[in-house]
Amino acid sequence: MKIFNRRNLLIICAVILVAGSAIYSSNPKLRLTAMYFGVPQPKYGLVTDKKIMIPMRDGVRLAADVYRPEESGRYPVIVIRTPYGRANKKQFIPEIAGVFASQGFVVVSQDCRGKLDSEGEFYPYTNEAIDGHDTFEWAGKQEWSNGNVGTFGLSYWGSTQWLGSIYGSNHLKTMIPIVTSQSLYKRWMYKGIFRLNDVFVWHYQNSDRNLISGKEIDWSQYVSHLPLIEADSNMEKDLPFYNDWIQHATPDDYWEKINVENRMNDIKASALIVGGWYDYYLEHAIDDFNRMRKQSGSPEARQSRLLIGPWLHTTKSKFEDRDFGKNAGFPQQMKYFIDWYRYWLTDEEPEFDDDKPIKIFVMGKNEWRNESEWPLAQTQWTPFYLHSQGKANTRNGNGTLHLTSPVDEPNDGFDYDPLNPAPSIGGTSIYGKATPGPVDQTAVEQRTDVLVYTSDPLPKDTEVTGPIKLELFASSSAVDTDFVATLADVDSSGKSINLRTGAIRARYRNSYDQPEFLEKDKVYKFDITIGATSNLFKKGHRIRLQLTSSYFPEMGRNLNTGAPIGLTKEVITAHQTILHNSQYPSRLILPVIP
Repeated sequence: MKIFNRRNLLIICAVILVAGSAIYSSNPKLRLTAMYFGVPQPKYGLVTDKKIMIPMRDGVRLAADVYRPEESGRYPVIVIRTPYGRANKKQFIPEIAGVFASQGFVVVSQDCRGKLDSEGEFYPYTNEAIDGHDTFEWAGKQEWSNGNVGTFGLSYWGSTQWLGSIYGSNHLKTMIPIVTSQSLYKRWMYKGIFRLNDVFVWHYQNSDRNLISGKEIDWSQYVSHLPLIEADSNMEKDLPFYNDWIQHATPDDYWEKINVENRMNDIKASALIVGGWYDYYLEHAIDDFNRMRKQSGSPEARQSRLLIGPWLHTTKSKFEDRDFGKNAGFPQQMKYFIDWYRYWLTDEEPEFDDDKPIKIFVMGKNEWRNESEWPLAQTQWTPFYLHSQGKANTRNGNGTLHLTSPVDEPNDGFDYDPLNPAPSIGGTSIYGKATPGPVDQTAVEQRTDVLVYTSDPLPKDTEVTGPIKLELFASSSAVDTDFVATLADVDSSGKSINLRTGAIRARYRNSYDQPEFLEKDKVYKFDITIGATSNLFKKGHRIRLQLTSSYFPEMGRNLNTGAPIGLTKEVITAHQTILHNSQYPSRLILPVIP
């Protein structure tokens, strides 16, 4: 996972710290680094102590590098805990640590248990709560520490923050969990649907003590393999974590042991929660923010904030098919992060640009804006009803979106064949051969198993900010199937760019604990959460809804048989019927901001 574009970081490559103990004075290279990140000029030169072995309560020692100001004294501490390598240059950990340390913080960058130089055995997430707590306690008591500890990190290193917070270390004051979520089930699954591509590749890359690149692997053959539990059978080694996850497709006790959502009262530290409009965990990060504001266990924690930019899970913000402008970059948020740490970890009180706790980037308008709550108080929930003359298949069909409800119209239909699934082009998947983010949807919208509903050109700029929902009336010939919906922005030239995709697995439409199969050709109402976005549909643009039954390989396929997920290879083609009439008014509900 790359955090920044390496081409843009040539000016700071020399800042990467070398092995052993090293000292850097406040020199032009450090000043250039500060300029790139938009942070104040360095206050300190840097010292780094390599491979410090930190003891855990069970005697296992975890390896860490400590970056600190070269002037002796007591400083606030920022802890980074990662399975990807405590000095991973591809993830720019030395640069990040160097920026923080030159601003007057000590940074402890640690390998998780069982990874690289850390002792013990690695099993995803299970040891991160206790190990995190013990690390915070250690960091708060060192001679270079002022006793106040914060945390930082993306993805898995974000999860180590949430998990470590639940044991209430008195030293832990604040966190910056980025593109992650409190619920690890929700992070990797989508309502019973595996985020297959990234689940599989991630497990392969993390199946050893050292990170495995897998660059030369043809991932398509593995993610297409049935049954899913045997997808790793032709690899050089079994992926035990992957097999365990396949056998726990719903949020059972296996996941509950590492679920932070139900431990809110135990969290005393504040959090600056960071998400991306094209990240998997966006909606869960927003939920985390609302829980922290309302249910966390201290007045400090209830001062948590939310920051959302036009970013992937890798925090990338530049894309071939859409330009978000020069203010969209993730690295430029570093000053905000430093101010946040100074506020919570020192006696300083930096001024933030606004007292409102939410900062979002409005795509299309390409501007940052501060808000007070989510969803926004001024939201106008606006229904766009599905219409057609029975031929909404492909972008050349007659599917439309209108504000008026349908009366008597013929149904739309398509056949979903799991062996020829509609592909995920764009979106949130980052591993393997995926092309994530905003991507031209022409190839998807030319398929006959994709229904396309499009509005008239908009008479004025229309902002959509908030959660997007689809109330869908549909039937299927199968006992179980999926429905997948994508919201897209169509410009005046006809280019269709995806914004957000959501799905529902029919058997779990009401409950995980009591799955309900479908009766053949019976009409059901499916409430599909497409997700959250903030996008300005410009005058002359059109709003588009894609509707199909697969999003492969980002999401695992439903085989339509009702068999246990991931354990069988039998497939059935399902005929899907979409209804839009006075009795069954299927509608897309958008959060329009006046």
